[in-house]
Amino acid sequence: MPELFNRRWTRAELLRHIGHISQLGGVQLLTADNGPPRGVRLLEFRTGTGFVFKVAVERGMDVGYCEYQGASLAWIPPTLMPGPWYFEQQEEFGWLRAGLGGFCNSCGMVHIGNPETDSVAHYNFPARSSERYGVHDRMALIPAELLGFGERWDGDECILEAVGRVTQAQTYGENLVLTRRYTARLGESRFLLHDEIENAGYLPTVHMLLYHINVGFPFVDDGAELVAPFTGAPKVLFGDADPEKPDLYARFIAPQKDWVQQTFEHAMRADADGRVPVAIVNPRLGTGGQAVYVIYDRSQLPRYIEWRMMGEGQYAVGIEPCTNGFGRDEVRQAGERIVLQPGEKRIYDLEVGVLDGAAAIERFRDRVDQLRSRA
Repeated sequence: MPELFNRRWTRAELLRHIGHISQLGGVQLLTADNGPPRGVRLLEFRTGTGFVFKVAVERGMDVGYCEYQGASLAWIPPTLMPGPWYFEQQEEFGWLRAGLGGFCNSCGMVHIGNPETDSVAHYNFPARSSERYGVHDRMALIPAELLGFGERWDGDECILEAVGRVTQAQTYGENLVLTRRYTARLGESRFLLHDEIENAGYLPTVHMLLYHINVGFPFVDDGAELVAPFTGAPKVLFGDADPEKPDLYARFIAPQKDWVQQTFEHAMRADADGRVPVAIVNPRLGTGGQAVYVIYDRSQLPRYIEWRMMGEGQYAVGIEPCTNGFGRDEVRQAGERIVLQPGEKRIYDLEVGVLDGAAAIERFRDRVDQLRSRA
């Protein structure tokens, strides 16, 4: 059906051919009813091009399943993205058991990175002067409040959207509220994510955020490539790798036995509007290749992490724009710590989609090459 949208339709023309818009695409609320995801509500977006993604309401309003013309964009874990009530979350590495997996895991809102202890004395509760934060915090495993979803017409454009609210709060602690909006259009193979995170409490709160976008097979495969406006060799955060060799961070290989993860931090160049385009290109898919792309705003997310996991079964690449690097002490010493004052709000925007065919991929490469060639 992608060929259907090779021409532009007016609303009147399109509606004359169908009984209901769901015949072509739309947003539908479903509920998983078996296994670890049982009870998780899913907002299924279908744009009519073969681009389908499902937002897991009870998992922080993150995108779980995502596919294009039957091919998965996401790495799906053995636990099938469970409901947060089925797994322990309080342990330091609980996120690895229940949180990691699916197309996107939002990490934060108070901590990103490995487990760490930090002072929370400013919350004025003497019995708890410090807190131990687990891997990538709680955000991906907080059930959301669904505020609305559906389709609407804007002239001849059919807009698909959903809005939810995620609250990360505790007595004598933080009170951060995420309002998340997904927007897609009938006939396009992309979605826009708009996040607003507000300190709804009355005390200042440290804020960290990372979008852990997990691209898996078949988009990640032997011969696939990371295309991005790197400004030089990356910093190696974890794993044994030579950052001067692009084969060890920008190109991908077949699944390896006993693989040890690699994590890199990249400096990226933005365009005149502050946007950074990143894609994983697989020349073997489709006719002329296909790619998953992400465009983010560097003023909102100044750091970028790549998780390169070439292991058997655990075979994925993480596209991870973030507010800061790992390590609370390092972030503090570097002057990068974000502290939201009462009522203060931060806004984040992502564009995520698929490039199909040699021409679309070449245009994206040209855009990246122009950025990389800038002095």
